[in-house]
Amino acid sequence: MSLQASLQFLLHLTDNEAQEAANYFVPHTYNKNTSLLEVGKEATQLFFLTEGYIRIHADFDGKEITQWISAPGYFITDLSSWLFDQPAKWNFTTLTPVSLFSVSKKDYQQLETKIPNWQTKERNFMGHCFNQMEQRIFQFLSQNSEERYLAFCQEYAFLFNQVPHQYIASLLGMTPETLSRLRRK
Repeated sequence: MSLQASLQFLLHLTDNEAQEAANYFVPHTYNKNTSLLEVGKEATQLFFLTEGYIRIHADFDGKEITQWISAPGYFITDLSSWLFDQPAKWNFTTLTPVSLFSVSKKDYQQLETKIPNWQTKERNFMGHCFNQMEQRIFQFLSQNSEERYLAFCQEYAFLFNQVPHQYIASLLGMTPETLSRLRRK
């Protein structure tokens, strides 16, 4: 889905509003293994990924934890840092060559003056993001490793051919060995 179409769909914007918002986004390309955000820095950009994959991760007690792998068609940022001006809790690293659009926080804030009811539309979008986060937490609390793996396969099977499996294992809260065993089943 294009940037404009995603803005229109996710924020319930009109064609003209989506075009206005899209004008604030700047296209970029990055090579594999490029750091887009580091733990401790402030998230000053909101990204919309159009090509490639980005790993969202951090180190915890000497262990790398993958929080998410972003695929084309998604908006990403370190939300706590973006919203509350806190240091980022996550690293963003490209897993493949990447094409994306970014908007600075300053430019993003300009949209309030350009699009009627922007705050309501933005709040609804943030609610959608929160709902996805709740669903993911519920999966971790209510499903065993195999159930999480099967649910992941139903929605994101394409990632197995795109990213290293140890990152998928971490994302699912299991060891690479457990993931390999489940895949063999």
